[in-house]
Amino acid sequence: MIKRIHNTLLISLLTLVSLSAWAGQLTVSPLSMNMAPEQANATYKLKNGSSLEGFYQIQLFAWDQGPNGETQLRQQDDLIITPPVTLIPGNGEQLVRVIQKNPQAESTSEKSYRLIISEVPDTESDQGANLRVLLRMSLPLFVGLPEQEHELTVYFQDGALRVRNNGTAHARLSDAYWQPRNENQQFLIQEGLLGYVLPGRELQIPLENTPPEGSVEFFTAAINGDPITLMVEEK
Repeated sequence: MIKRIHNTLLISLLTLVSLSAWAGQLTVSPLSMNMAPEQANATYKLKNGSSLEGFYQIQLFAWDQGPNGETQLRQQDDLIITPPVTLIPGNGEQLVRVIQKNPQAESTSEKSYRLIISEVPDTESDQGANLRVLLRMSLPLFVGLPEQEHELTVYFQDGALRVRNNGTAHARLSDAYWQPRNENQQFLIQEGLLGYVLPGRELQIPLENTPPEGSVEFFTAAINGDPITLMVEEK
């Protein structure tokens, strides 16, 4: 059964966009995983809310970001996921364990990963490796110390508003607003999740949501759930 899930499925996962933790009839908890560097293992719970069985492939990728904050996934060997494939009966549950191969207390910066869950038909495909994916989910997993923190700056570059993280831990941005110069008024950039900024990386605010350059004085967002206001720097 495992052989049916081939490398072409792995390649297609490298362009994933993060989805909700509820897709189709599958629910996953927790939504975001945080592990300590010395922690040996952690557990996810998958629940199939359908009356029909579901066949799932479960993978862990190292997560990085491109120049504008776009997701980049690559293979890694720090963490092991078990089981890597599972058949969950209708209305059934499955515990999935994440195991660190070399747990250690020292960590200079948080490491970022993505848990990828794909539901595929439990049947042979007439086209061989070209499997039809029924649903696909992407959840963040971080390995780091509690004292590691984000350090954000906001600035304009090439007509775009950008958020840079010079810290050692990720920042999750949501409910973002901008405030004009000399005005006590806020304008919505994005309601809900705007995106993540990993350590040493930048996030470019979508151009359709970027206010005119020179008009912004403050950027406000919920950072990992806490509201923070930052002054927009000039470069």
